[in-house]
Amino acid sequence: ELKPEAERRSYVDAWLEQTVAPEVALLDPRLGHVFGQDFARSGDVSSFVPLQIGRDLVRRVPFVIEMRNVPYEQQKQIVHWVADRLPRFRGAKLDATGNGGYLGEVTVQKFGEDRIEAVKLQQNWYLENMPRMKAAFEDRTVEIPADDDLVDDLRQIKLIRGIPMVPSDAETKGTDGLKRHGDFAVALCLAFAASL
Repeated sequence: ELKPEAERRSYVDAWLEQTVAPEVALLDPRLGHVFGQDFARSGDVSSFVPLQIGRDLVRRVPFVIEMRNVPYEQQKQIVHWVADRLPRFRGAKLDATGNGGYLGEVTVQKFGEDRIEAVKLQQNWYLENMPRMKAAFEDRTVEIPADDDLVDDLRQIKLIRGIPMVPSDAETKGTDGLKRHGDFAVALCLAFAASL
């Protein structure tokens, strides 16, 4: 975060071209795409989850970008770079709670409020959207990569006073030994809501 801006941008540009561009190149250009973003600046994972909407209407997660301790501007750089390249990009929902408000705001400004929603994650939002995502898993109309950390994040969803959400004190350890807080589950729910 303390490197000069040009150096930070150059480093992330190189990472995007080497690591993310090959994944984006695999996306079917005939299918619609959306994404969800659960923001974190330090400690937790900032999770970016694209969804590809198949002709069979199954929502498939082709890849996930997880960021730890990535500066605000570089998170914006990553999110906007990928969104610019998603085929038939339909829209997104970004966590605009707390520090995520900045990324939500600048993404709405860039792509327009007709495609982007900066979501203040509250109990009523979870109550409306988490059951829809759960139903999609039960109906097998959503698919995620086979990854222990992603599955563990989904297991963090609990009923709190009748509302399915990730508890504020939920914490697990990822396969890398670092803490996780159900961030993929929230980002996937945001992406799924955007796909509707």
